[in-house]
Amino acid sequence: MAEPSEKQPESAAGQAKEQERRQFRRIATRIEGRIVFAGVDAECLIHEMSASGAIVEVVPLPALGADIALDVPDVGFARGIAKRYPEPHLVSVDLATPPARRDRLTDRLILAAFRHPPLPASDE
Repeated sequence: MAEPSEKQPESAAGQAKEQERRQFRRIATRIEGRIVFAGVDAECLIHEMSASGAIVEVVPLPALGADIALDVPDVGFARGIAKRYPEPHLVSVDLATPPARRDRLTDRLILAAFRHPPLPASDE
């Protein structure tokens, strides 16, 4: 008789959500933008972005679950929700981009990333 697997199979809903979450290409960048949340209007640095999310460096950090407005020069304006803190001073934002705007946002983001590329990784 086979031993039970330690890893539980993912639910169909969980697999569908993961597939949808990853269908938008993440683009590494270094764009200076603005973020607004809970009465805070601050400059920020967008390190990574797609039509469905962004990794944003900002101080102070928004509370998890906070509504976010993100203004990304040459890309546009997006709304979302703060989801997690991947590293100190970074917040992951789930963006609520309407389906009709996703392709255009992605095209603009690719062009903006060429103008504002991420810093090269150091090999130290």
